[in-house]
Amino acid sequence: MTQAAKVRAMSVLIIRASKRFAIRRKVSLRTAETRAVDGLMVELSAEGCRITNLGSTPFAIGEAVTIATEDDELRGRVRWVREGVAGIRLDAALHLGDLAQLVSRSRDGEALRFGT
Repeated sequence: MTQAAKVRAMSVLIIRASKRFAIRRKVSLRTAETRAVDGLMVELSAEGCRITNLGSTPFAIGEAVTIATEDDELRGRVRWVREGVAGIRLDAALHLGDLAQLVSRSRDGEALRFGT
């Protein structure tokens, strides 16, 4: 790894405001126009999440969305998008207890018991 790559990797770790947790949870991502797309939440923090498997559905940066599961509903805004993947910043940060419960309910297997 080059020195520049090491610096970039290190700076990403320093910039993150909240600890992220690897999870696996089916979700539906809805916009204000009631357009819904099924996806898979694979990363969660107190302030946001990453959702994959969204297909080619276009989401706009800043667009208001609702993340729905069978027992939870979170509101946020699209922070970034790539092919089939979106980063969502939650409108209201999760309290520690709520985050712990959501992570616990969303884990699938021993490998996902550690924060990322």
